[in-house]
Amino acid sequence: MTKIRVELEETDLFNAIKKIIDHGNRVEIAKALTSIIAPHEKLTSIFFKTYFGGSAPPVLLEGTMVTVNPNKLSYKTNVEGMKRLGLLNISGHATAIIKEFRGFHESHNYYVNFMNVDDNDNKSYEDTGFISYQDVITVIEEL
Repeated sequence: MTKIRVELEETDLFNAIKKIIDHGNRVEIAKALTSIIAPHEKLTSIFFKTYFGGSAPPVLLEGTMVTVNPNKLSYKTNVEGMKRLGLLNISGHATAIIKEFRGFHESHNYYVNFMNVDDNDNKSYEDTGFISYQDVITVIEEL
């Protein structure tokens, strides 16, 4: 599928939101929602995609286990240490658990926990990272 880029103005977003709200105070509600959505390009794109009949990206629930490229987890991920301790799967991916969905307005949508390795004592410890949905290679167990 080819991606296209369309430039819209805040008034286009406001009018679209106003059109789908069936409430006596829809203008004020549309103003509030426009001010929340408009500053975030990704969120605006998702809104218009769903407005035109598409679907929003899936949201992984807290506790969902996923695999991800270990380099995407954190700037301090010790990939070599993870390999030494057998914390990566046969494909070289790390297992992480979704701790929180941060919303579509963030570039890294999820807080995750994963096992990292301390170089000083070569022991594993639970660490926190940030990933986007696109970083998820497989969903192992969805809760």
